[in-house]
Amino acid sequence: MGRTLPAVGLALICLTAAACGGNDNSSSGSGGSGGSTSPAGLRVAYASALDPNDIADQFGLQAAKAKTQTLNDDSAVVAGLLRRSIDIGNVDYDAAMKAKATGVPIKVIYVSQTKPEFVFVSRPEVGSLGQLAGKRVGYQAPGSQTEIFARNLVKEKAPAAYDKVKFLALAESSRRAQALVADRLDGTSVEAINLAQLRKQGGYHELGTWADLSGQAGNVLGTAWITTEPFYNQNKARLMAFVKAMQGGYDKFYDDKAAWLALATKTLPDVDASLLPGVYDTYKKQQMYPQAGRPAVTPEVYKANDAFFRDLGEWEDPLPDDVVAYDLVDAGAKQAAQ
Repeated sequence: MGRTLPAVGLALICLTAAACGGNDNSSSGSGGSGGSTSPAGLRVAYASALDPNDIADQFGLQAAKAKTQTLNDDSAVVAGLLRRSIDIGNVDYDAAMKAKATGVPIKVIYVSQTKPEFVFVSRPEVGSLGQLAGKRVGYQAPGSQTEIFARNLVKEKAPAAYDKVKFLALAESSRRAQALVADRLDGTSVEAINLAQLRKQGGYHELGTWADLSGQAGNVLGTAWITTEPFYNQNKARLMAFVKAMQGGYDKFYDDKAAWLALATKTLPDVDASLLPGVYDTYKKQQMYPQAGRPAVTPEVYKANDAFFRDLGEWEDPLPDDVVAYDLVDAGAKQAAQ
């Protein structure tokens, strides 16, 4: 799921509005309650439409009886949290950190995808990254992981071509894959399901993955479950139950391929069902989701991510790791391991 945080300023405006009694739904529609221990009714938002990489989440969300919706991008999720129109958001991990760097009171309560899934693919006539000079390369939106990936892959592996590449924003991996087929893009980063579609057609080149980037790329986290610091402080019991439900769902993903395929087919009726078994195998092989007994984010992993994104210029100063609710991260992993 490719998302972005292009307008942290919007989120900060929303924070000011909430503090001044703006669009505050906390009393009428809020899923939060300091006295409750059940995750039922928690309002959860994604930053874009669901795709196969979000199906593993649905097991846990259903068990938690959460209310789920999809928004347009990471900034909309952050703004919703600050307005208190939602309780929990699913965003790119680095987008959460960028929001924190600007002063937004974000709290990471769990990890959803342990790594970015993107693969860089090019048209049949473009057989190398160096051949992208003068060509069109697509990404999700400014500041998104897809832009970070595409730009830095070309810059590192084909520096002579980098300044000649025409980088273009085009939301949704499926649309970028379609543009590649229609010769409106020459290269782009896509997700596993769209990679499977292109492989089925044949002739397209796979020129790199996130792991090909230098530095701490192998430790980079994909997406995270986030809330605000006030909601975390007031609803720890509910959030504890939520993360335990989510880890239970990820355990089910690893243990029950048939259940994942059935849920994916039901949730994503427009996706070619014949491609889903291979997509599942890709996710499982990559260990895409948190695993029982292994906290997905530790102080060491946090520091590696902070250093990686700072080296790329995503934010300047080291961020303290108190942005991560390690009590919830550890509890989710330990609960599932019992």
